[in-house]
Amino acid sequence: MLIILFAACGVKNGTANKPLWVISSPSGDQITKIDKTGKTVIPNGRFITPAGKNISTAPHPYGLTLSPNGKIAVTANSGTNPLSITIIRDILSDHPEVQQVPPGPATDKGVLASVFMGLAIAPDNKTIYVAGGQENKVYLFDAQSGVKKDSIDCSFSAEGIDYRHGYIGDMKLSKDGKTLYAVDQIGFRMVILNTETKKLSHSVPVGRYPFGICLSPDEKKAYVANVGMFEYSYIKESNEKDAKIKPVGFPAFAYGSKEMQTGIQNDTIAIKGLGELNAIDAFSIFAINLEDTLQPKVTAKIKTGHLVGALIEGIPAVGGSSPNSIVATDDYVFVSNGTNDNISVISIAKDAVVNTIALKPDSRVKQFRGVIPFGLALSPDQKRLYVAESGINAVGVINVADQKVLGHIPTAWFPSKIEVSKDGEKLIIANAKGFGSGPNGGAAFKLGSDGSYIGSLMKGTVQIVAIPKDEQLKEMTKQVISNNFQFTNVTDSVFKNRANNPIPLYPGAQESPIKHIVFISKENRTYDEVFGQLKKGNGDSTLARYGENASFSNRKKTDSIANTTVMPNHLALARQFSISDNFYVDADVSADGHRWLVNTYPNEWCETATAASYGGNRDFKENSKAPGFFGMNGAAGAIYPEDYNEAGSMWDHLARHNVDFYNFGFSIMFEPALYKAEFKYTGIQQFVNFPMPQPLFERTSKMYPTYNTAIPDQFRIDQFIKEFNAKWMNGKGIMPSFSTVIIPNDHGADDRPEAGYPFRESYMADNDLAVGRIVEYLSHTPYWKNMLIVITEDDAQNGVDHVDAHRSILMVISPWIKKDYVGHQHYSFGSLFKSFWNILSMPYLNQYDAGATDLSDLFTTIPNYKPYNALEVNPKVFDPQKALDPFDEKFNWKALKDAPKIDNVEDMFRDSKEQDAYRLQNREKKQ
Repeated sequence: MLIILFAACGVKNGTANKPLWVISSPSGDQITKIDKTGKTVIPNGRFITPAGKNISTAPHPYGLTLSPNGKIAVTANSGTNPLSITIIRDILSDHPEVQQVPPGPATDKGVLASVFMGLAIAPDNKTIYVAGGQENKVYLFDAQSGVKKDSIDCSFSAEGIDYRHGYIGDMKLSKDGKTLYAVDQIGFRMVILNTETKKLSHSVPVGRYPFGICLSPDEKKAYVANVGMFEYSYIKESNEKDAKIKPVGFPAFAYGSKEMQTGIQNDTIAIKGLGELNAIDAFSIFAINLEDTLQPKVTAKIKTGHLVGALIEGIPAVGGSSPNSIVATDDYVFVSNGTNDNISVISIAKDAVVNTIALKPDSRVKQFRGVIPFGLALSPDQKRLYVAESGINAVGVINVADQKVLGHIPTAWFPSKIEVSKDGEKLIIANAKGFGSGPNGGAAFKLGSDGSYIGSLMKGTVQIVAIPKDEQLKEMTKQVISNNFQFTNVTDSVFKNRANNPIPLYPGAQESPIKHIVFISKENRTYDEVFGQLKKGNGDSTLARYGENASFSNRKKTDSIANTTVMPNHLALARQFSISDNFYVDADVSADGHRWLVNTYPNEWCETATAASYGGNRDFKENSKAPGFFGMNGAAGAIYPEDYNEAGSMWDHLARHNVDFYNFGFSIMFEPALYKAEFKYTGIQQFVNFPMPQPLFERTSKMYPTYNTAIPDQFRIDQFIKEFNAKWMNGKGIMPSFSTVIIPNDHGADDRPEAGYPFRESYMADNDLAVGRIVEYLSHTPYWKNMLIVITEDDAQNGVDHVDAHRSILMVISPWIKKDYVGHQHYSFGSLFKSFWNILSMPYLNQYDAGATDLSDLFTTIPNYKPYNALEVNPKVFDPQKALDPFDEKFNWKALKDAPKIDNVEDMFRDSKEQDAYRLQNREKKQ
């Protein structure tokens, strides 16, 4: 990848190599908007133009099945409450009947306590089998009425085997309908269920985090795709059986290190090793012989895709292949490798990989990963293979005979699963994110039963499209490419003014005056909430609850403030430097947001886990004996080995190109974790042996706390200044080229007047002052003249916006930035990284940064070295000294221990009425 990547990006062997074109977002300065009859602009600046007909479902349909008679389609929806299935009857008719089960966002009274991906329909077309996720059950529903009829319990415990906790996912039903095969993701097993007796017949151990399953056409074999990498465990005081859990203040070891593989043990601690990076149980396909009905057994273990560490076009693979979905013909098993952008072809006769089909939709971006192959389907005659290309919003069409890619069909956002009609003429496609969220506030937004929360607004779709003929497929392929990328010749006149811009046109085009980048992440705000009143921007002043002239009260309505400015430093910085009113986070919530923030696009494992977790479908059970229960990660502020992209994250990218960097609190918040007193310098305690990205392990502050809203952002900035002074001021060293900082308290939490937070708005004021202080400090250092500070949010789920629920804050601060300027180009997270890599003369990392529009519009060639001086916040809103006083020997450790976890949904409601409604809904669900 390296040499080709350099050439395409304009750098070869460290010198300028002029490319033929510049790749950017096709949206230009268009805002994100839904247009179901034309081009929808999604938050990353790409278009979706789904072919055919689209039917709306509940959020995040990651499961799809078609009845044997071809008339009923069912989706399994893993989004925010309620978890549901959508039954679509007469799917191919002009007027299909759509039924939501349960029927609405507040009516779930235990109908479907949990659901995840797996679905099947009986041969008589009357019964729907639904995987019950964490309930460790399979539910049975009547296909005509939608009424729950029964369930099959998948739990088992005997003779040292404990399957009482499970997470049932993908499933397949035998042709006679008598046997159901399903994966238990956390039990690391395949379950075999008798549908006549409604009993568990067998549990067959398989690899780590089994995700996909298929049967051979003769039903003599089952194949299971294992998408996980490691089996995690508690950190303990010793190896004794009853040893207590021992939390540590920093992740136990670095990914790939000797310590990670073999573990750490001494007189005071026992940390189990995670083993080899390419263990056969990880990122593999297991073949199970079903002919031995007394005890089906695994007969083959097959690695697919690229091995970790293998040189792939010049770069060692950092992440595993992420095999996730499987289908089989009489001769072959096809496996989608989500991270490698390819399909492995396994011979059924040999149970070995015999070919690999690369998914590279356009030669101009062929070196960049990001297609994310997910669901697979075969035509009834086994001549065509269809693959959901989640990353480019398309379905790939493959000729089975010669195993060549024929073209691509445009879909809605994030296609997940596919079925083919019985006559082989139509595709039925589940699109997990549909047409996006749209706005969640403002005059044009009508608040309905779904509320304003982004997770409830991201409706999925089922798309029905006629399978195109060859000529039509060629045109569709062109549409897919133009939906995702805009290619402009490097000599085009549009670039005539770029010669001296501090953002080079491409890596190596020229040297940038910027030598030090500071990348600051905050938590969960939208553009309108903070900047909605700015006249130069596209804002809605009625939504600017954290702007000027704000009035608010505490939750109990016993205290209030009128006509104050909540975040004066944000407003002042916007007027002294530049912001964007057309910037969007690619993420829906913090879990995927913290992946995007480190230039890691979430793969199918992360996307499905995130939706299920935020829907209340993945609860951490401390007493679980299931080997995989630690891997069911939800709202974490870090990346896990199962998430790693093939070329890694920005940490790997920076280290690979010998760029010096240092980290303050970014990407180290693994969950589950503890919030304990003795770790005010790190924010949390870790008690599971999750490995940290290798390059980050030695380049992260040990005195700067990560996310924890009970720790004031003022304390964080104090720590930042102390460490910065000690390391890089007064001749003690040179500031790194790249620094990352988390300032998270604009996430918000409940009132804590005794700690200086009398209102929810107090957290915003704390965050605002911290942002003002860090910019003030940095702008008074000798590094300022060559510095760029970029400030954004990890996601926007906690706010409201009149353009789109994904629109968020982007502040760009530097002497080389236009003064009092609001940019209108369409930007996303990829825009930030593209700009960073252009400045640092580094190649792009994936399709998302390579295909984004850079930030050059916000920059000027004439610098203004005036520093920034922070503004005080209203002490009645937030008293910084009162918040900092406890950080001595009398610190209120109880407040720290009781701090809310990241993305606790109950913390996100704007008043007690919304919170009470949410609690009532969940009480009803559990009854």
